[in-house]
Amino acid sequence: MTYRRRRGLRRSILPQGEARRGRGAAEEKPRGAGSREARESEAPGNGRRWLGTGLLVACLFGLGYLAATLWLPDVDRPEDLGPLVTVPELVGLADAEAKDRLQESGLEYGIRSTVSNPRAPEGAVLAQSPIPGQQVRPGAPVEVTLSRGPERHSIPDVAGLSERQATILLERLGFRVTSQQAQHASEAGRAIRTEPAAGTELAVPTDVTLLISKGSPLTTVPDLSGRHIDDALELLSESGLELGAISYDPLALDAPGRIVGQYPPGGYALRRGDPVEIRVAGEPRSVERSRSTRPSESDSDGPEEL
Repeated sequence: MTYRRRRGLRRSILPQGEARRGRGAAEEKPRGAGSREARESEAPGNGRRWLGTGLLVACLFGLGYLAATLWLPDVDRPEDLGPLVTVPELVGLADAEAKDRLQESGLEYGIRSTVSNPRAPEGAVLAQSPIPGQQVRPGAPVEVTLSRGPERHSIPDVAGLSERQATILLERLGFRVTSQQAQHASEAGRAIRTEPAAGTELAVPTDVTLLISKGSPLTTVPDLSGRHIDDALELLSESGLELGAISYDPLALDAPGRIVGQYPPGGYALRRGDPVEIRVAGEPRSVERSRSTRPSESDSDGPEEL
């Protein structure tokens, strides 16, 4: 076979292959186009199916509502409950009066809670729910909050406390404290008592007077020099003073039992109950002998024996 013939054969073969590939592409293209047309043809059918389902659900819901309204006579409808009732004003009324007013209006009375109130008497209505003027059905409940009245506390015993401590304790219990100074044997600045007395139960807030000691009254120390120790005890007692420490001076020239020194000195101002120290001539034994042998007032004042 010559070269020309082989070349002509190749030319005849190539167009046939291309023709086959062209036919395959042509066959595939109409197939795809046909699937798209099929989907477009099915779309209207789907929409009609969903529309029918929605109409069926709406019909069933309407039938159910109609059956509930017509075939359930025990359900109360608004027109069967009668006219609305206006809630009356109860705040400030006593418990029994508020209850009677609600019963006259056809409403139920209930107590929600009780709270302490210093300005409202016990049993008075402080709040209500529903509020006055609200429209409710007959027989509806109205709950109130009642007053327990003011709180009550017992006055504590504050004797011996400092003024600040006693005041803080009383004020924490709700009392209003007023302090007053008074003469007393206790230490100055200490609480003596309260008025009213400790243990008294009072409503709070209430005024309470707190008495504070300004110390015992002052007195003048007597001059004890040269007096016998027994006489010194009587003078100190008359002045409201106490005998303090006793020291002895065996070298003193005075007779045993006589006072040769004192502190504070005579004329000095002390508070009642304060001590006065003395120094006595002689030794303790000699002083005791002098006190035992010293004639008493009854012996010295009595008639002499014959």
